[in-house]
Amino acid sequence: MSKKRLQEDIILETLNQKPDIYGLLSSAIGIISKSINNLMMKAFCKEKHAIKFVIPSLVGHKGPLNELSVRLKLLYALGVISREDYEDVELLIAILDELNMDKETTYTFIDDEILGPISLLQDMIIPPNLPIKQKGTHEIGIVDSMKSSMYHQRYQQMIRASLIIAITNLATRLNQQQHVRLFS
Repeated sequence: MSKKRLQEDIILETLNQKPDIYGLLSSAIGIISKSINNLMMKAFCKEKHAIKFVIPSLVGHKGPLNELSVRLKLLYALGVISREDYEDVELLIAILDELNMDKETTYTFIDDEILGPISLLQDMIIPPNLPIKQKGTHEIGIVDSMKSSMYHQRYQQMIRASLIIAITNLATRLNQQQHVRLFS
C-alpha cells in the first residue's frame, strides 16, 4: 500500500470516529497542525545546531511560531502552501473557534452556522437537500414524521461524509508537499 493511501486511511479512520461536528473539527485541526509542523521542519535547514537550538526556540511553546495560525501564514507567504489550502485551514480554525466560544449550543452538521461556512471549503461538495415531504401528499402523521426524521438523519450523514472527505483531501495535500528547502 502506498504511503499516500496509508495516510489517507489513517486520517479517514481518525475523523470517522468523531460523531459530532466539534469532535470532528478538533481532530481535523490536530491532524492539520501536525502536517503544518512537518512542513515547517522541511522548510528549515537540517544543520544539527539549528535543529537542536534554533528551531525549537521558534516553534516551541513560547516561540514566535507557536500558534498554528502564524505558522500557516508563514508557509503561505513563502509559497509553500497554496492560497486555497491556506484559506481552508483558516476557515476550519475559525469555525472551531466559534464552536469553542458557544459551548452551550450543540450544533449539527446541517445547521446553518456550520453548513454555510463548510460549503466554502474547496473540496466540499454539498449534496442537494433530501425532500422532507413527497409531492402530492397532504397527510401528516407518524409515518410522515418518521420519514422526515429519516431524511434529516440521512442528509446529515451525507454532509458529514462530504466534510470528512474534504478535510482528508486537504490534510493529504499538506502531507504530500515535498522538497521544501527555503532556508538552507
